[in-house]
Amino acid sequence: MTMTDVKEGKGYRAMDKLLVEDSENHNVLIGRVPLLAEDLELDDKDVTWVFVLSRSQEEGGIVDMEADRRDPKAAAQRIFFMPPDFYPLHFDLLEQFDEDPMAEGTYQEKIRRTFLALLQAGGMKAHSSQSIDHDEVFLKVSMLRDSERLQRVAGYYRYKMPVRADVHQRLVNDIGKEVPIYLEFDEEYANKLEPFRQIDEMRLIMRWLCERVNVEEMVRQQILVGIFPAARYRQIKALSSDWANPWHVHLPARDHHAQDVRDYLGEQIAFFFLWFQSYKKGLFFLALASLAVFLARSLDLGSFSKWIPNFFVIYLTLWVVVFNERFKRKTSRYAQVWGMKDWDSEQASSLASYDPEMDGTTRGSLWAMASQAVIIGYLVFFASAILGISALNGEMRMNNDMRLAVWQPYIVSILMKICSFVWSKLAIIVVGWQNHRTKLRFDDDLARTLSSVKLFVALFPFFQVAFLEAWVNQTCSGTLLEAAAQVYEFTGWPPGSPPALMGMSASANSTVTAAELSFLDQYVWHNETGMVCIEGCYPISCEAIEGTFVCRDLCEDNIETQLVSFYGLQVLSAVVFLIIPIILTKVAVASEIVKVRGDGGCWAILKSLFGCTQSEMESDEEESELGSGEGRHYSLLQYQAKCHSYAPYEYASWGGSFVEDFLDVAIGYALLACFSQLKPMMVTVGVLSHFVIYRILAYRMLNVTCRPMAWGAEGIGVWQEIMGTIATLAVTCNVALSTFFMTPIKHWSTETKFLFFIVAEKALFSLRSFVELVVKDQPDDVTRIYDKYEEAQKILTTHPLGASPKSYDFSHVDIGLEDFGGSSSSSESPRELTSHQGAARRIRSNGNSME
Repeated sequence: MTMTDVKEGKGYRAMDKLLVEDSENHNVLIGRVPLLAEDLELDDKDVTWVFVLSRSQEEGGIVDMEADRRDPKAAAQRIFFMPPDFYPLHFDLLEQFDEDPMAEGTYQEKIRRTFLALLQAGGMKAHSSQSIDHDEVFLKVSMLRDSERLQRVAGYYRYKMPVRADVHQRLVNDIGKEVPIYLEFDEEYANKLEPFRQIDEMRLIMRWLCERVNVEEMVRQQILVGIFPAARYRQIKALSSDWANPWHVHLPARDHHAQDVRDYLGEQIAFFFLWFQSYKKGLFFLALASLAVFLARSLDLGSFSKWIPNFFVIYLTLWVVVFNERFKRKTSRYAQVWGMKDWDSEQASSLASYDPEMDGTTRGSLWAMASQAVIIGYLVFFASAILGISALNGEMRMNNDMRLAVWQPYIVSILMKICSFVWSKLAIIVVGWQNHRTKLRFDDDLARTLSSVKLFVALFPFFQVAFLEAWVNQTCSGTLLEAAAQVYEFTGWPPGSPPALMGMSASANSTVTAAELSFLDQYVWHNETGMVCIEGCYPISCEAIEGTFVCRDLCEDNIETQLVSFYGLQVLSAVVFLIIPIILTKVAVASEIVKVRGDGGCWAILKSLFGCTQSEMESDEEESELGSGEGRHYSLLQYQAKCHSYAPYEYASWGGSFVEDFLDVAIGYALLACFSQLKPMMVTVGVLSHFVIYRILAYRMLNVTCRPMAWGAEGIGVWQEIMGTIATLAVTCNVALSTFFMTPIKHWSTETKFLFFIVAEKALFSLRSFVELVVKDQPDDVTRIYDKYEEAQKILTTHPLGASPKSYDFSHVDIGLEDFGGSSSSSESPRELTSHQGAARRIRSNGNSME
């Protein structure tokens, strides 16, 4: 079918055939992936990008061939959005369409043919195959990595490539890694550079394509079902054996994992797992300190034991600062090794949704203000909900109803998860209101929008319990005994307190004396009406130390319970978000295989879901309808297509996303940094949970999530800024907890407590600033290598100038030691010129040639 046929709309039924031509028969390679028991045909050879297109409804697809496509010209222009002169000369796209409706089949035929012609004009290599049930077509696109065309594309985009080790000797940094020198690609010295990797080819193809075609619009118009980078079976198997092996959950991640992940998933994801790996290692040292605090508390150290948590605060503050600074240095080294310097600014690609005319307009400012208003409104709503639950709990306790008091920590933890989930749906809409030019800016704004609310949602309940609960849920009465009876009538006196030791009842008619209620002295105050009030953080257990009662209050217990609940829910949600896409993908694969076999039974799907292979389910006597040769086995790329359908690596999907994955871990980091001093052994729980979550994420990225675009990155980007904000917040939070929440300082006078808070906070901030000043973000070895490579880059890329093709007459120039009577005037007479020429000849005759 020619382009002329397409223009005339001939035979749009041929759409079902145009992408199913088989390549030459080859020996079929078979393999298995961890997720499926089925043998898979390995069809990943010479494939970089896969475009999935549906066939007609008659063939089991989703395209309604006879439906009307309204205003096809405008629809086509939304796909091929660049001016007509940007495309090859033989593209007459505007002539193929008009504003009159046309059949959907005709429209898709023309668009698909134009798309193929564009790929062909771009120097792409393409072949196609069909799905096992023939309802979809897979267009497999690549560009030969040693081709002149790929080199030209790389040179056009100034893509950086490493110089070969045999051309320039590589320096070694202080962590023992060889550092290549990177050059912007140029065909003139291409032989000095390393060969292109698959992810280099992947990036260059997509950047070239996205400047010409709005792929997202093709998906919206159902021309494309999906698009994804082709998986690589050998790399999947290699990474699955170690990095993504769930049975290695107890083993620490190794440095070479970052390089392996980078080569398959790109630098952005590699930096995330590098940060996660560093975080786990850092938690180990924090866990040792928490263990030391636990052991010290177990010993009989007298009044000194009350000060132990305050020393842990100092260590925790230093740990947060040192961890952030050390990772900045690690980022600098890896960014240099991977050639990512200035990547974010040089290789950022524009979004098709960007409207340059909207920049700087009143409309754009109003949308930005609206997004900020939504954020503030949501924060107020969540804070009101938490305070409302706390107020309701206080009211119920006044009526001797302790049901909400028992369940409040769990209700708050569930509410945190629900509000976080709801905001994850709203945030993408709010960020979409703003006119972002590049994907990097969009992702950064999404990260800030999500983190500002989700961190507040995660931390505010703890702040509320630590700093507000004592004043919100007070219990007041005429006498101390009456107030204490209201607090303890339902639960009884706290264990270890004098009334409990003497077996007295908790009632207003009890004979408990004021001396026996002395354990409440630090929790009692008189309001403006003269009533005796017991604060909401009342004691729930006490212990006599050197004649003084040291009590554990309700707020400490609630915070510990909420921390345990949070980490439990975090691990549980990670497991759920792993299991659900596994089930969806396996059911989809099994359904297609059973559909082709023809029985269509649910029992067969369940058997396949739980590990029965296709060969085990097929009867020996029946000839399967999988065909005689083609498509006998389910293929690797078909399996990846199902992963793309149910678990793509994009925001708000079962497959996760960079922003959501980082945010979940960052919230756990913030809770540990801000509140682990209340229960230092919670660090141990955090270590164990993060070891599990790390392996779950690694397994999901490799075996459940469809392989994502291998984005480059200079580091963790905006998340480094967010981690710095968490570190600042941790200093203030820890000092506030030590001052207003924990013994013995919380029992000091109000003036002394505020003075201590100001001095301690300033001291810790000064300590943090000193560490940041001493520890450079960019290590000296990175700076030294950049300096040396700067000269090497000039040598490798600079061409020798040689002699000038044109020389000027210098015979009239006089720079001799003697005055030959020449004029200082800018105009020279013929006589003066002759004198100068004579001087020049005399200089040359003395052997001092100026040529």
